[in-house]
Amino acid sequence: MKTLALAIGALTLCGSATTALAQSAPATAEAASPHTFTANVTLASEYRYRGIMQTNRRPAIQGGFDYSHVSGFYAGNWNSSISW
Repeated sequence: MKTLALAIGALTLCGSATTALAQSAPATAEAASPHTFTANVTLASEYRYRGIMQTNRRPAIQGGFDYSHVSGFYAGNWNSSISW
C-alpha cells in the first residue's frame, strides 16, 4: 500500500511539472540561442541495474543535465541515488 501511495504521488508530481515547464517558441529564427540546456528528474520505486537491486527496496531519485551546441558538441550527466 505504501508503494502505491508513493507511485500515485510521483505521477501527480510529474503531471503537474510537465505543464509548468512548457515554453513558447522564439519569435524569430535570429533570436534562437545556439546553446541548449535540458534537465530531467525521476522518482523510481526501486532502482535495478542489470537485474540487481541497487536501492535496498527503497525509492531512488534520479536526474540528469544535458548541454548541446549547434556545432554538434554535446555533454551530459546522469546520476541516481543508491543504497547498499
